[in-house]
Amino acid sequence: MPRHLAILAAASALPLALINPALAEPTDCSQAGSTAEMAGCVRTALEAKDKALKQAMQAIASEAAAVPSEAFLPLWRDTLTGTFKSSADPAVQVEQFRAARSKACVFMNSLAFQGTGFGIFVTNCEIKLTDVLLEKLGN
Repeated sequence: MPRHLAILAAASALPLALINPALAEPTDCSQAGSTAEMAGCVRTALEAKDKALKQAMQAIASEAAAVPSEAFLPLWRDTLTGTFKSSADPAVQVEQFRAARSKACVFMNSLAFQGTGFGIFVTNCEIKLTDVLLEKLGN
């Protein structure tokens, strides 16, 4: 599949990443000795994932801009802004994903569990959803 079609497919797959977290590997925080240490560990892991996501989104936008076709870039932007009500700006895309990811993870985890580990479960969920999106983006 040509890269420009893969970019469109990745943009189309974003909503699926929110509803299908796949089988991403959990974060290894086995050395944490307390709930506070565990929370810090998963938060650090999520920050690293978010940094990778920002880089991947920027790379996709750069690749889209470099596609040698006058029709592709407007189609890509129209798909993101019109169909998905998003943005072609990678920074905005990341923030929109993070907000949707947070809502989805809080909702999913509130159905099954609440307590001292709630934030850890939510953060692990956010890591998994970010892993799915990174995989869809080819990373």
